[in-house]
Amino acid sequence: MSKKILTLISLIYGTCLFQSTVLEFIEIYGVRPNLLLIVAISAALTRSDLEAAFMGLACGLGMDILIGRALGWYGITFFLACFLIAQINPKLYKENPLIPAFFVFTSTVAIEILYYSISFFLKGYDDFAFVIIKLILPESLYNAILAFPIFKLVTYLYKKIDKYNYTHTRL
Repeated sequence: MSKKILTLISLIYGTCLFQSTVLEFIEIYGVRPNLLLIVAISAALTRSDLEAAFMGLACGLGMDILIGRALGWYGITFFLACFLIAQINPKLYKENPLIPAFFVFTSTVAIEILYYSISFFLKGYDDFAFVIIKLILPESLYNAILAFPIFKLVTYLYKKIDKYNYTHTRL
């Protein structure tokens, strides 16, 4: 169990580190992908609802720490998104590679529209269409494209963790 927790913490920490360093230089039209959201959604598609909710909360808090606008916003929204996806998880055909891309795309759109609508409501901005067209949709597409390799990586890590737990709990 401790190896599993250590592996998941390392995954979240490595993703935070990669997001805050390397992705600064991989922007396309000023839009940067959200790897923490992709990892959280990938975990939600492969694990139980409790583990998915934990990964969503941990990745969301990592995002809150990286962005630093308000602590807890992304933690709550990632938590809810992962929990809802994990509730649907048993009914999905996971061999289809479009499933992770679809859920990453829709989660990115929902979370960012919610964030910007609350920001616009509190700050009084009125150019919401610009934000949707120039920020939210490109980021969602970028995340959906990156969901393919990241989902494979996360499922590979979870299979290794499960295999390790199975062989060591049998003894």
